Amino acid sequence: MFRLDRHTGQLYVNGRILSGDYDIQVKVYDAIWRYDVTSTVTVHVKEIGDDAVVNSGSVRLRGYCAILCCLSQHL
Repeated sequence: MFRLDRHTGQLYVNGRILSGDYDIQVKVYDAIWRYDVTSTVTVHVKEIGDDAVVNSGSVRLRGYCAILCCLSQHL
């Protein structure tokens, strides 16, 4: 149903999928601390119209990590 790229962390859908919530177990490893954790990630899938796909876009931020994003919400 889903495929996870181990190098980028990007999640892909294999074929068509129904709208709904899907729980996926993931395991991550921190090479610096030599520690691994298994967690459950919930993926929310919603059906969108063709116009949403045609008018969509993406943004990539360089030099900005997830922890900074989380911390900035608490400042």
